[in-house]
Amino acid sequence: MNMAFLRAGNRLMQFMCALPLLCVLAACGEDGGGGAPPATVQTGTVSGQVVSAANGSAVAGATVSTTAGSATSAANGSFTVAAAVGDRAVVHVEATGFAEAFPVARVTEGQTTSLRVRLLPTGVVTPVTVATGGIVTVPNSTARVNLPADGLVPKNGGAAAGTVNVAVTPINPAVDANLMPGDFNGVSAGDGSPVPIESFGALLIDIRDNSGTRYNLATGKTATIRIPLGTLSPAPPATIPLFFFDESTGLWKEEGSATLQGTAPNRYYEGIVTHFSYWNADQVFDTVFISGCVRDANNQPVANLFVETNGTNYSGKDFAVTAADGTFRVGMRRNSVATLSAIEFNIQTFTITLVTDVVNVGPSAIDFSVPNCLVKKASLLKVSTLTLPGGTVGVSYNQTLAATGGTPGYVWSLNPGSSPLPVGLSLNPSGVISGVATTAGTTIITVKVTDSAGGTATKQLSLTISPSGVVPVTITSPSLLPVGTVGTAYSTTLAASGGTPVFTWSVVSGSLPVGVTLNPSTGQLSGIPTSAGTSTFTIRVLDSGTPQQSHQKAFTLAIIPGGGGGGVGGGGGTLTVSNAPSEIGGKFEANPQTSVSISGNTIGGAWIEGDIFSTHGEGVVLYSDRTTGELTALSFQDYSAGVLTNHWACGSALNISCQGTVTVNRSAGTAVFSGVVVPSSSGFTVPPITLNGTLRFTPF
Repeated sequence: MNMAFLRAGNRLMQFMCALPLLCVLAACGEDGGGGAPPATVQTGTVSGQVVSAANGSAVAGATVSTTAGSATSAANGSFTVAAAVGDRAVVHVEATGFAEAFPVARVTEGQTTSLRVRLLPTGVVTPVTVATGGIVTVPNSTARVNLPADGLVPKNGGAAAGTVNVAVTPINPAVDANLMPGDFNGVSAGDGSPVPIESFGALLIDIRDNSGTRYNLATGKTATIRIPLGTLSPAPPATIPLFFFDESTGLWKEEGSATLQGTAPNRYYEGIVTHFSYWNADQVFDTVFISGCVRDANNQPVANLFVETNGTNYSGKDFAVTAADGTFRVGMRRNSVATLSAIEFNIQTFTITLVTDVVNVGPSAIDFSVPNCLVKKASLLKVSTLTLPGGTVGVSYNQTLAATGGTPGYVWSLNPGSSPLPVGLSLNPSGVISGVATTAGTTIITVKVTDSAGGTATKQLSLTISPSGVVPVTITSPSLLPVGTVGTAYSTTLAASGGTPVFTWSVVSGSLPVGVTLNPSTGQLSGIPTSAGTSTFTIRVLDSGTPQQSHQKAFTLAIIPGGGGGGVGGGGGTLTVSNAPSEIGGKFEANPQTSVSISGNTIGGAWIEGDIFSTHGEGVVLYSDRTTGELTALSFQDYSAGVLTNHWACGSALNISCQGTVTVNRSAGTAVFSGVVVPSSSGFTVPPITLNGTLRFTPF
């Protein structure tokens, strides 16, 4: 049985979306990596978010580590870290004021696993004199530890301090089983095979001195602990085995026992331990297996989806991942009752979503199959077209609308009550607006898309038709804006052509980076960014003609950390730049400050040479498809005192072919350019340049 437990969750990109269709995500390559793992270790990437279990708020500054690398959570709790490939990669997460967490993730080579980590606030922290020992209790709880005199020593040797800080945190699996370390798998005494376990309560004892040194019980010393009873079972056993959590394997291991004491509702298991870690009052339970399948709304199999059982009359969980044909096999306690469902993690919003109905299963004494496949609910249907390009009287017009989510296929129409299309244009059921407009003006239409399941979505769009001979107003600035840096003044001015000056600029959707504003008269984006991250927004320009013309365009602006990006530092590298203007100097030498990230099948990064804001500098931004290796977008930008003086760009997302290859390797931390010919971007007349060499980033 695959009992691997993935607490679904992720890392928000610390970098940029270069195009409306692309987002820069965490490092690059085909072999996942992190830290600097040995070449023989196969790795993948774990991305997610760390939040407080108390209120769901993001936890910044948490240390997230695996055997292959480590990272620190960003201001929004996001992180990306390398992890060894396998069904049981242990991820260690700790932050000040919280109990340590040890989720277990299923990691695939070269792939990104989503992980949401919920940290439980520490129950109590009490100073204790080592010489005398003492009792530490948690307020409003039966949890406590009785420490012996002269019984504590530094975990890694050395002299003990006079006073230590004892943190005690209980976990009630009946309230939230997801807060338990590991994945409800344990090893019984004398048996090395993992088996499913049922928890009746757990307790973490974490002892450190003022310098942060960890402490444990001295050889020959013992301590008495009380674990508050927490179970869904109506009949907790009078005596129960104790299990401690093995941080290296992610498994619970049996050692000792505890007895049930106290009176309801203040009952607890009391036992004696010889060392400190997470302790769990557990018992092994017999397992039966449920077989089933997951299908989507079109009755197609859904692969790589997490299916879970959650005990109804016991405190235990099991997890499985659907196979390529959508089938799964997941466990539950014999002769018991549980719920069965599938979950999914949204990498953009850091939310865990139930994507199927919850099915009650059991009781059963034997393995069984559910009679019907679980059906994955369709994602929200929406119109994804952001703007409509303008047209001209007497000139053929053709534009296709787009939608996402729901259940394809889509049928398009104007929503009842919408203004009609400009005279001469029509919308067909396939979503194509076409024809030859005969009248100038701006029309606000509301389009409607209906999916095959009857779901609908609408969106208002503006369509401007210019008089014959009048050039439509168009924003000409590239969608990929110059990269900014936290704490450094940022400035770039958007440009438009056609139309009738004077122009008025505005943000119509999305948000600018904090600290950056748009000047409505000049189109200048300026300010001092205060936090790293990616902002995607749509800007509209309105001219002064009669009738007025407008044009909207989506932009992405990435702000990278001021002290280094992509995991702090690790950047650098050199490219030779052939056939470039003399101010570039024939080469690009990247600063250590680098931002590289990954999400889904898109990988990307950004490098800067010099100072693009006050003197002279260049920037390189790339995006590629992790599965195919296709270069989806590459941008080489030349700046003088913050002004973009030259720009080269290519890639499939830009409909401009790139010659040559860029090979990105996450585990090596390299992006290798070989004979990459990049033509000048729209609005620039410089010859194509050729890039060769290697850029570096922090491996993960």
